[in-house]
Amino acid sequence: DIMWALVVALLVVAITPTTMVHASKSRVLPQTGALHLYPPTKVGFFHNVVDHFQYTSAATFPQKYMVYDKFWNQSGPIFFYFGNEGAIEDFYDNSGAMFELAPDTGALIVMLEHRYYGVSLPLGHQSANSGDTLRFLSIEQALADTATFLSHKAEVLGCHSATKVVLFGGSYGGMLAAWFRYKYPHLSSGALAASAPVDLYPGQGKAKVFLSATMDTFRNFGSAQCAQALDDGLQRVAVLGHYASGRAILSDRFRVCGGVHTARDVDRLLLYIKGALATLAMLDYPYPTTFVTPMPADPVAVACAKLLSASADQSEASVLEGLNTAMNVFLNWTGALGCHNVSLELVGATPSVVRHRPAAPGSALGAIYRTWNYQACTELILEPLTSDGNGFFVEDDDQVQQVEAACRELYRTVVTRAQWMLQSFGTGKDLIEHATNTIFSDGEKDPWKVGGVPYGARSRDGTAFHLPIQGAAHHQDLRFSSPLDSESLTQAPAVERLHIRRG
Repeated sequence: DIMWALVVALLVVAITPTTMVHASKSRVLPQTGALHLYPPTKVGFFHNVVDHFQYTSAATFPQKYMVYDKFWNQSGPIFFYFGNEGAIEDFYDNSGAMFELAPDTGALIVMLEHRYYGVSLPLGHQSANSGDTLRFLSIEQALADTATFLSHKAEVLGCHSATKVVLFGGSYGGMLAAWFRYKYPHLSSGALAASAPVDLYPGQGKAKVFLSATMDTFRNFGSAQCAQALDDGLQRVAVLGHYASGRAILSDRFRVCGGVHTARDVDRLLLYIKGALATLAMLDYPYPTTFVTPMPADPVAVACAKLLSASADQSEASVLEGLNTAMNVFLNWTGALGCHNVSLELVGATPSVVRHRPAAPGSALGAIYRTWNYQACTELILEPLTSDGNGFFVEDDDQVQQVEAACRELYRTVVTRAQWMLQSFGTGKDLIEHATNTIFSDGEKDPWKVGGVPYGARSRDGTAFHLPIQGAAHHQDLRFSSPLDSESLTQAPAVERLHIRRG
């Protein structure tokens, strides 16, 4: 139908090589966000069920949602966005593609905040206090929240009960969109799961592939020399970590809060650095952003230039300084971070160093360290927060037990179910094979594509498929279009209009 054809049209791209618009980046300004261009016409709270999977309590909590209805013609679809790990305002502000699509379909835009994030707190301000108060934070509960909300769309949104729903989500939100289509297919007509790592589980050996994908981005969008310098720097960190004097050097060169004293501290530092580099690669947008944390345009190229300049003489000190300078393009672009707190890494963490921490300086998502790491500890063990709570990295399989031990120390009562989501929804190959009307898009720059569905895969009926996007970063296809987008992204609007006319 026209709604699904339109979503397909948004993401169908040419298979030509990446071509970037040639423009001076020295004066590139950040994109204006949707909150400014299209301020919500309604902000409401839906009383959702605290625990969807028991029958002894009817307790509810206020779950925030945001609506934009100025494109809506009463007969158009609902464009529904799955809230991610943060306040819903940030995702509203950074999901401009929905606002560019909506006028042509007369769509109603609706975004629902994820439980335990922003102000949607099932147990009020005590929600994140302990493993016990966090017990209602799960993927299953989040999917059920959306099922309940959409089942009441007529009374909440003023639409018809038969109004069709097209799902949108990026990253974790894309995972939710894909899994929702699979579990509750009757409540939507299609989904865009952008940059959704739905196939990332222990035992798959994904950590090395993830790091390799990160280096590919630095190689292809920085330089081969840059990627080699990063690899050399990481190896030097590992070597220096073997002896006390080397750990003292690491403490100084990387400005580590409290220093690097043990082998476990070195493990944490390495994960911290890798998380910063991987997240920098995934967020390699061609314009400045404040999504996650403030960064310049083309941060990979900026980081490479700083790295190569700082490490020009190839001395040990300069190589380490170059690596520190490169990762700070992501971690400390504003200069507000006084030191790097590697003690927050879950690899090798102990009760004395894992703490409930506030949001990192400049973080747009808010204080998500405790809530997201609870989700990592329970169902998404390969996706813990790193790098002062702003980054992500996939730990090695032989580090998973360390993370699980840290989880027990941090949340006391938590039990990790590392294979549960795999048992529930299968591998990426399983998921797409049985899916319908779902697009799984992945950007070329994004390391998380290694956890997505297989490259170029399609469902049995052909309505669900993988769509690789050349020259694109992490769910860049959900952001407002820009003259600086790759050629692939700039072609989408013309294809979109063609599908609308056909509909």
